[in-house]
Amino acid sequence: MGMMYRSHRRVVQFSVLVFVFLVPVLNLFEIYAVTGTLYAVNIGGLSVTDPVVILQAVFASGRLTVLLLGAALFPVLFALVFGRVWCGWMCPYHLLADGAAEVRRFFGERVLRRPLEKALPVKSSFKANAVRLSFLLFGTALAGAISIPVLNYVHAPGIFSTEAMIFVKERSLSPEFLFIAALLVMETAVLPRFWCRLFCPTGSFLSLFRAPFTMTVINKVKAVRSPCCTENHCSAVCPMGLAPFKEGGNLLCTNCAQCLDACPQSRLHFGGFGSK
Repeated sequence: MGMMYRSHRRVVQFSVLVFVFLVPVLNLFEIYAVTGTLYAVNIGGLSVTDPVVILQAVFASGRLTVLLLGAALFPVLFALVFGRVWCGWMCPYHLLADGAAEVRRFFGERVLRRPLEKALPVKSSFKANAVRLSFLLFGTALAGAISIPVLNYVHAPGIFSTEAMIFVKERSLSPEFLFIAALLVMETAVLPRFWCRLFCPTGSFLSLFRAPFTMTVINKVKAVRSPCCTENHCSAVCPMGLAPFKEGGNLLCTNCAQCLDACPQSRLHFGGFGSK
């Protein structure tokens, strides 16, 4: 299978990155077919909003309107069909985290002359899920209690998109950019992938929408308990610290397909729509 998914994923990731900067450029030329940021974007009159933004608004106001529900509907349905493809293939922060991982690998191999371990802060997938879902629950409850969308202030892709807009329109950056910079420094130097694994509210919320037909990583070998190769290639490349040969359906999985590319026997594949 080689690097088939990797090349496709990079095309999608960089396309979204271009989109983030293109929207404010078009608006500068008074072209408003597309407006907004990755918090909420309007495309030809169709509003698409991060469901976590909607969730906080519902808790703060105590009511759910058709307008709010409609804005969050597309991301939820997309996750229900394709799983966390938004995280693995489209989120601009995930692309930056990929870059931080490459810098960490390069520094270890070229400078320290030894590979740096992933050093995941919470190795257990069960505990990692518990941490990030608790963070989502706490942030949502706090937003409802104080009527301030607190999770927006730690929404990495939304902040990045807003900073792109500010940079294009004003040639400057706001203090919120420091949050992104701090995350990347932490990911590179101390705790790789910690944000996506343990805190990202959007990824946590979207992961809850699963059905028998949701696209997931499936092993062709049934009831497998150990890796099919001694090197355990799939686990070595998984950015979420999973063992894909047996945890393809875990809520942490972003369907990034790195394990599929790494599997020497092509036993891992995407399944969904009721396939087993």
